[in-house]
Amino acid sequence: MRLLSLCLTLALCLAAAPAQAQTDTPPLDYARTLRESEMVFIPYMGMNRGPIFYTQYAQVATDSVATVGGMRRLFVNLHPTAHTLNLYNGFISRHGITDARLLPTFPATGCQPTQAIIDLLPGIPASYKPKAVGGNYPLVCGISVHFLPADEAMVRAHIAANPVITLRVNVPLCAPSSPLLNVPGINQVLVTNGALQSQPTGGVTGNSWDVLFESAKLAQTNPSLFVTADPQVGWETYVKAFTLDLAAQTATMTPAVAGSSSAICTPAPLALEHG
Repeated sequence: MRLLSLCLTLALCLAAAPAQAQTDTPPLDYARTLRESEMVFIPYMGMNRGPIFYTQYAQVATDSVATVGGMRRLFVNLHPTAHTLNLYNGFISRHGITDARLLPTFPATGCQPTQAIIDLLPGIPASYKPKAVGGNYPLVCGISVHFLPADEAMVRAHIAANPVITLRVNVPLCAPSSPLLNVPGINQVLVTNGALQSQPTGGVTGNSWDVLFESAKLAQTNPSLFVTADPQVGWETYVKAFTLDLAAQTATMTPAVAGSSSAICTPAPLALEHG
């Protein structure tokens, strides 16, 4: 049975490995999540730098307009209220935060013009109908609105009085209470058995296949190191901490990641909504 279990584990390694290549971005330290004034800050492990997510937004129309094809155009952008109310600077100053300035990713349907703003301009050609445009931090997204010059006052009055953008985004985060995987402890076992080599910078490297096999075997023989009732969950979290190059057969873990614990995610999505 033990041999069968190890063979199955190795098969899992081989199947999962091609999808496991990672960037050098450290994991998020959900246990240090800060929530304040419609802001949610989650630092990277071992740092006070990380992304800030915003839970409330205000729509702001641009003052200037451009003429396009004989029509006028303006943009309406979603600004975090933490910025429009001047709460942001005090927040990062009080907590010594370095903002990673990341926008949440979401499907194309996550940010859309309302039907009301579309219906407001029934005679506009289809190619000029209100449509969503991408964001530019901290603006999460916006819409472009074309109209005839004579309709500008009507359009601005509608924007001032009504939501013209809908935002529906779930950011895949983890609960602050998510269990933590002792990455340095696992690394030390794999260094001792020769699957990993410590680097002077504090990171670790090894042969990708050796790391996959030996870490999977360790999850089977010493499951308590992998925290959860199902050691496969902890093992998957551990493997994701590496940058894997299967062609070169290398596995690399950066110093910041190698010296920190990683959350075994208990999902707690953050809902971002407007309109």
